[in-house]
Amino acid sequence: MGSATQNPGDDYNKALSGHRATAVYGVLIANQEISTSVSLWQKIASAENWGVNQQQVMQQATGLPDGTPMASLITNYLQKLCPSDLNLGKKDFLAQGADPDGKGDYQGCSRFNPLVLFSDTDEQRFKTALQQQDKGVLQERNDKNAPNRRVMVLMFKKGTQVDLAKWPCPSASGDKSGCLKRFWSDGQARRGTHLPDEERRFAKTQDTFACRFYQRLVTNSPCEQPLTIVKIRLFDPQARPLPFAPCLITETGRASQPARATGAPPSPLGTTPGSPPGSPCGGNEEDAVVTFRVFNLPTTLNIKWSRPKAQEGPGAPLPSADDPDDFEYEMDVAVDIPQGDPTQPAQIRLKNLGYDVNPPIPVPWLGDPIEAFQSDYKRQCSDIVVDGTLNTPTTDAITTRHDTTNTVLRGGSDIAEKR
Repeated sequence: MGSATQNPGDDYNKALSGHRATAVYGVLIANQEISTSVSLWQKIASAENWGVNQQQVMQQATGLPDGTPMASLITNYLQKLCPSDLNLGKKDFLAQGADPDGKGDYQGCSRFNPLVLFSDTDEQRFKTALQQQDKGVLQERNDKNAPNRRVMVLMFKKGTQVDLAKWPCPSASGDKSGCLKRFWSDGQARRGTHLPDEERRFAKTQDTFACRFYQRLVTNSPCEQPLTIVKIRLFDPQARPLPFAPCLITETGRASQPARATGAPPSPLGTTPGSPPGSPCGGNEEDAVVTFRVFNLPTTLNIKWSRPKAQEGPGAPLPSADDPDDFEYEMDVAVDIPQGDPTQPAQIRLKNLGYDVNPPIPVPWLGDPIEAFQSDYKRQCSDIVVDGTLNTPTTDAITTRHDTTNTVLRGGSDIAEKR
């Protein structure tokens, strides 16, 4: 079951959520029915006008060269995504492949069942940002919307099968009319009411889903547990982004997870030798990013990472979790940043940016971390005064630069360098 959150409306989101569910279904059956999977993905590619961006994502994962036909890219990418020991086919789904459009096996639920509804204050702020194309605020909106953009995979007792004639939901490619018939009587209010200054969350109130069938199906399911999605951009100590950087991420109380940052062959402005502190860090803003799902809040993530080796690029294997000491840099990153008094959030964001106001080991060459931040960013933020205080221009710059990963080259760093 796929869900979506885009702005054009329910019809657009019904199609988009259907594409998401179809794509995941294609991955799940890829080992048994690769031709079906490739055909489904090609239909999505055609409907969404896939181009260079999507091709590059698949090339980076597979290592295939420019000019590789889309069908070959999709085939190799699906084989890369699908674990070798996952052996599912159409017969393993509820309708057992009885409907050519996948009814009863996979479907899209548009934006009918949000886990999170913004406060009215944020909703209006995000609408203004859309009109003004404010990328920073729009990125904040997208990040906050992440729990709503999801694909649910529900597991049932082995051998369970549904009668298509009685299945209430339309297929992934069907229109929304079948969905609307299954709404609660107050379904539109459930999914559309925004409180003045507070988010509404399904986990707290159980009343943000418009579809009663969906709610009854998933309310007691361990699958419908919202996870916090965290994006972290990796830099070297001078704040140069590191595409393809190998890393090891450890959430408190959980096993370490190896990962590799996103990337493309870089030619970033501002990272050439001799660029002074305060120069833009450069690089594509989507490069050097790792995405991680957090299970419990509040939490701290321990991240170990290194500069990528010359041969590490698209398709490079993940680093080994068995060698936690084989990384150049290490940092504890705070995930849950509190609201309210601006001082504490600013200090947490500073720490995440590598300007720790309370470092466990003093860094003599860094000086005062707040002054170091002000000195580094003054060239880009002209209203900053280098005075070592968390005044409004400084806290605003800290928030913006942290949340958008829009950094500048640094004059010093307190990132622990292990070799």
